[in-house]
Amino acid sequence: MCGRYVATRSPEDLVQLFQVTDWRAEERLEPSWNVAPTDQVYGVLERRPRHDDDGEVRRQLRALRWGLVPSWADDLKIGARLINARVETVHEKPAFRRAFVKRRCLLPADGFYEWRRIDDPATGGKRKQPYFIHAEDDEVMALAGLYEYWRNPDVERDDDPAASIRACRSPSPPTTTTPGSTPPTRTPTGCASC
Repeated sequence: MCGRYVATRSPEDLVQLFQVTDWRAEERLEPSWNVAPTDQVYGVLERRPRHDDDGEVRRQLRALRWGLVPSWADDLKIGARLINARVETVHEKPAFRRAFVKRRCLLPADGFYEWRRIDDPATGGKRKQPYFIHAEDDEVMALAGLYEYWRNPDVERDDDPAASIRACRSPSPPTTTTPGSTPPTRTPTGCASC
């Protein structure tokens, strides 16, 4: 199951590559070769501007917090556990089904890590060996994602920056149990601050 990924591209590159029309310079993120759950990541999403139901849908590049926090969750901490979703059940699970229907996004990545348990001759036990999965031509990967809005019940004022967050995650391909097959991959998911 994927628990780390790499995101090093500049927002200017991502704006051009994904034909983004709305990006906030104050949401600039530093490159990371080890993105972990709850870290800030970029997400590409399409939506109308807030409080403008008649406005034009815009493609946005937004800073997201990796780890989905469902709108009904009581606590932000659940997002650290909700970083991956199974593609075969994402439409059924209560934590994901609303976002699956209404709020999809892309998570740009240079690649992600998968770990495989292997024999360790030095100890006689097992150890985890990381493998970096990336595009053959080293171009940006666009991981499928879902995002959700979460309202912090501990913050009273809606205009407070801590009042709400936007959360997202990525569905994973189906698993396989065929002996000798390639280990199933799990793509990362995230959650964003508004």
